[in-house]
Parts: sequence; C-alpha cells; structure tokens
Amino acid sequence: MSISLQNSRSGIKAFQQSLDALANDMANANTTGYKAKNVGFRELLNHKITEDKLLVSDQAANKAISVGVKSGVTGTDFSQGSLVAGEGELDLAIGGEGFFQVTDQTGRSFLTRDGAFQVNPDHSITDDRHYTLVMDHYLPTAQWPEGKVIVQEDGNVLVESSGQQLMVGKIPIFYPENKAALTPNGDNLYQTPNGTLSRKPLEGLASTIQQGFLENANVDLAKTMTDMIVTQRAYSLNLKVAQSTDELMSMTNAFNQ
Repeated sequence: MSISLQNSRSGIKAFQQSLDALANDMANANTTGYKAKNVGFRELLNHKITEDKLLVSDQAANKAISVGVKSGVTGTDFSQGSLVAGEGELDLAIGGEGFFQVTDQTGRSFLTRDGAFQVNPDHSITDDRHYTLVMDHYLPTAQWPEGKVIVQEDGNVLVESSGQQLMVGKIPIFYPENKAALTPNGDNLYQTPNGTLSRKPLEGLASTIQQGFLENANVDLAKTMTDMIVTQRAYSLNLKVAQSTDELMSMTNAFNQ
C-alpha cells in the first residue's frame, strides 16, 4: 500500500475517533456530573526508506517516514463542574475532590459525582437507577422519625421532626488514590481497583457536601466546538490526500499500460 494512502487512511480513522469523543462530550453537556474525555494522538511506527525507493537524490537514504497516526481516549478530565441549584429535596453536590459511592442490587460498588438522590418510603437513599447511597448509619432506617432529611457540609445526616433534629448517619466522601485508574462504567459511574479508596481527604483536598445543588458537566462548549472545527478540517485534509493519491496511482497505472 502507498505510504501516503496508508497515512491518510490512519488519519481519517484517528480524526473520526476524535470527532466521536467530542460529539459525546457535546451530547452530555447537560448531564449531571459528567466528566469530559481527553483524546490523545500518537505517531505510528516508522517506515524505513531504502535506496531502491529514492526517486531524486540519495539524501533520504536510511531515513524513515511515519506510517500514520493513532488516536484514542487517554483519560477523563475530573475537574469540577459548576454547581447549580437542584429541584430535588435531596440533591447533593460535592464541593471539591472526591466521589459518592453507590451499590447496585447485586452489591457491586461504584463511584459517582451525580448527586441526584431521593429518600424512599423505607428511608433508604437511592439515585434514579435505584442504586443505594453508601452511608454510615448511626440509627437503623426503620427507626428514623418522619421528617425532613438534612445533610450538612461535613456529611452528617439529620432528620428534622417536631422541631427537633436527630442525627441518623453520615455520608462519606471517597477519595481514590489514583483517579486515572478509574474505569468508566456508563451512567456517570466509575469502578476502581480494590484497595485504592480512602475516606480521608488527601492533603489539602478536604471537600464539602452541598445540599440542594447538583454538579454540571465540566464540558467547555466553546473549546469543544473549536476542537471539533479543527478536527473536521484535519479529517477533510486526510480525505483529500487519499483522493489525490488515488488519482496519482490511476495516472501511473494508465501510463504503465
């Protein structure tokens, strides 16, 4: 295969993957707690130019030309999104680092920044997937009085009833030792290798819980639109290279006949 055709082919594929990631970020610009994806590019292996492939001079002998480019999602941008007022009674947002932990019906644990929770009739606290929020219970939920649930900034959970407040538990914030090791699981959920979570904030990273707020996606729409325009332009140029290479090869074949 022609080197130029191979380069343009890899470029088309790489920039298509980049466009896919950018489109996904834009589609989730209003998704609570969504974190933008980072896309990286890297050069593929070199193709060595040998003497028999020189056309004009021998100055390029023993040199090499890259055989293309490869792209892919290299990580997640975990920077905090803006906090906006929520409509739910138990909408929660983390101010700073860390994650809530939830468990599904099978007992699997996940981390999330999506704090759209609600209190059920049995006093359990779940999200819209019916995953249960992990918390330390000072009082069994069956013994909670009826009343308004209040979450303080330090995570303490109180129930206000008959003009009195009773502390019933505490919502911990979990801090992964290495956020880059988190594996996206969809639905704003992340899984982490065993043994990499701590309830103690890393030095200087103490966080708070804000009741009545939700965290917006951290997608910068202006930057994402600019990146998309640049990526579309690069995609079009690679298509043009493939078209030009095809025309040159057709001319060469016609001349040899």
